[in-house]
Amino acid sequence: MARGLLEDDHEWRICLEEAIAMQPGMACHQLLAVILLTDEVAEPHLLWDQFKAGLCDDVKHKLYHMSHYQADQEIPEDNIYDYGLWDLNRILVGIGRSLADFSLMSLPQQQWAYRIPNPLLQAEQYDVDEMATLVDEQRAIYNPDQVYKGDWSGTL
Repeated sequence: MARGLLEDDHEWRICLEEAIAMQPGMACHQLLAVILLTDEVAEPHLLWDQFKAGLCDDVKHKLYHMSHYQADQEIPEDNIYDYGLWDLNRILVGIGRSLADFSLMSLPQQQWAYRIPNPLLQAEQYDVDEMATLVDEQRAIYNPDQVYKGDWSGTL
């Protein structure tokens, strides 16, 4: 077989089974990305289909944490798997590839990058007066070097 492709991806299946049994699903996305990058996977879409439940077992929690859904709101399974595909693709893009490079692989349908809270934008929501009060309260435990470097003449 060309480039050593395995007909049934058996070794990759065993690898993913063992990893998913020991790690949260999203932690295994990097492993799947590495497996895909070997270019020895005969049917990458079948690997995804077989292991997507395990690979996305913690996505529901992530989506609740990102405040896209209320705790009592059911998240559609398609959204869970779509976010999993998006995260896998994000990893691949960081390495110079994408899911589109792999035969018959599903592609994420939603623009999840726009739905992830930006910590810099969230910082604008802080109450400046409250933060100044907190700094003043903590100043008593600063060492002399911190007091000098943190002296903003009373302004933040």
